[in-house]
Amino acid sequence: MQEPQVHRHDRETRRAEESGFSLVEVLVVVAILAVLMSIAILSLTDAFDRTKQRATMSDMRSISKALEIYRADTGHYPANGNTMAQLVLLLIPYQTSVLPSADAWKHAYSYATDNVDSYTIASYGKDGVDGADVSYSTRFQFDRDIILSNGLFVASPEG
Repeated sequence: MQEPQVHRHDRETRRAEESGFSLVEVLVVVAILAVLMSIAILSLTDAFDRTKQRATMSDMRSISKALEIYRADTGHYPANGNTMAQLVLLLIPYQTSVLPSADAWKHAYSYATDNVDSYTIASYGKDGVDGADVSYSTRFQFDRDIILSNGLFVASPEG
């Protein structure tokens, strides 16, 4: 009669041992989740930087259009040496929307002109430091410079 009781006790012991997860299983799952999260965060950061790059280019086009309207009205571009804040104030009557004085990374645009018939607007990218220009092959290197000259991009991620 005691054999069935021992047999039943063995079944209960086995069930108790089999239920739940071992520490190794939990650690493996946590490690896999950590790897997946790091990949997702890197992808999300790149997506934000691509968005900022596109927004910067759009803002540069808007500034360029205002400069072209200013030139059509006055016969020349605004003088060299103006900061972007000064330039934005000067272009108020020649724009349809508020012009930004800084790029999407919060660095001031650079404006230069030959005081005759040529101008350049530059964004120094994510790092805000004048350096190498961006091209199609380096479009995911967000520290590179975006340059717009006379209404056309001479250095842009679009190629």
